[in-house]
Amino acid sequence: MMLRPKFWAGHLAMIVCLSAAVGLGLWQLDAWHTRRADAARHISAQPAVALSSVMGGDSSFPGRSLGRQVTFSGRWIGASTLYVSDRYLGNSVGYWVVTPILVDGTSSAMPVVRGWSPTHTSTIPTGRVAITGWLQATEGSGPVDANPDDDIIPTMRIASIVQHVNTDLYSGYVVANVPKSTLAPFQSGISSVSAAAIPAVSGFTALRNFLYAIEWWVFGGFAVFVWVRWCRDTYELETTPLETTPVEA
Repeated sequence: MMLRPKFWAGHLAMIVCLSAAVGLGLWQLDAWHTRRADAARHISAQPAVALSSVMGGDSSFPGRSLGRQVTFSGRWIGASTLYVSDRYLGNSVGYWVVTPILVDGTSSAMPVVRGWSPTHTSTIPTGRVAITGWLQATEGSGPVDANPDDDIIPTMRIASIVQHVNTDLYSGYVVANVPKSTLAPFQSGISSVSAAAIPAVSGFTALRNFLYAIEWWVFGGFAVFVWVRWCRDTYELETTPLETTPVEA
């Protein structure tokens, strides 16, 4: 009975809603896979490119350039040197030594991981420098900086760094990949950080796309539920005899 032509519009509406929900969900799932694949791409061995060709001081982080070697020059902001706690070099735990560089031709500073130190002390760099290093996204999760007044931060997050730097910051950071002699004498007591020591991208990367996919599929399930209820109610209405009231003589 429910296949009669007068009910086709209701069935068509369900098919359209379900197809749209499934398609949009698959699209968001593909976006989730693509963004995570971009974040996981290992391009650190490719030749260095100019930082300005990858991103600007006000740009969002370019996911496709995660791990790419970039080169730029500028001036150290030595007074804003920070130390990222709980960083390992082999089996030893210590600190990353981070000093921002005011990038030439911009009004923004790029945080640069100069290396690893067993203590939160180092020689403060000054003057101009040319840097080559791996471009990294800031860490998306982790403990909050409990004491923003000291020079120790728990994670490489812009929200933590910006409290210590009196200028705009890039939306990422660079791990220096240059010989110690290039940064001498500022590297005394500091060991180089390799690309392998850089933490993995947060597990929350592109999570919003994944949640959107689930949301669309839930909508599709709801469309099926409404259609089933409509079919049941319509069938009962069509098959239930109408009650008649007897006419009194």
